[in-house]
Amino acid sequence: MNERDLVRRQIPIVLGEIQFLTRMLYSLADHPVKSLVLQELWNQTSFLQFLLSLVDQQLAAPPAPAALAALPTFTRDELAAFTGRNGNPAYVAVGGTVYDVTDNAAWSAATHFGLTAGRDLTPEFASCHAAQQYILGTLRPVGRLA
Repeated sequence: MNERDLVRRQIPIVLGEIQFLTRMLYSLADHPVKSLVLQELWNQTSFLQFLLSLVDQQLAAPPAPAALAALPTFTRDELAAFTGRNGNPAYVAVGGTVYDVTDNAAWSAATHFGLTAGRDLTPEFASCHAAQQYILGTLRPVGRLA
C-alpha cells in the first residue's frame, strides 16, 4: 500500500470523528466541555483539510542526498529573510533541509499552529510529526541549512 492509499484510508476515519463530535455537541450542556469538543472539532476539520491537500499533491519521496547537495546553502540569518512577507517566499528548515511552504495549505499566511516561516523547525517537527515523515515528501526542497 502506498502513501496516497494510506491518506485516503484516513479520510473516512476523520469524517467519522467529525460526525461524532458534531452529534456530541447537541447533547452537551456544560459550557467548558462544549468548548473542548468545539476545539477538537476544529482540529479534526483542519486535519481533514490537510489530508485532502495531500491527496491532491504527488506524494514524492524525500530528495536523494545527491540532489540536496546541488541545492544552495542557507545560513540561519539568510533563512530568516524567507518569512512569506514583503513578497518573499516562505521557507522552513527541517533536519538540515530547507523547504518551500509558500503555497502549502497548512502554512497559510506563512504560519502553522503558531510557528512562523524563516526558521529551523526541526525540534518542533520532531515533537509533533515524528511518525509522519511523509509530510516532508510533500514539500519542495529548495536548499540546505548551513
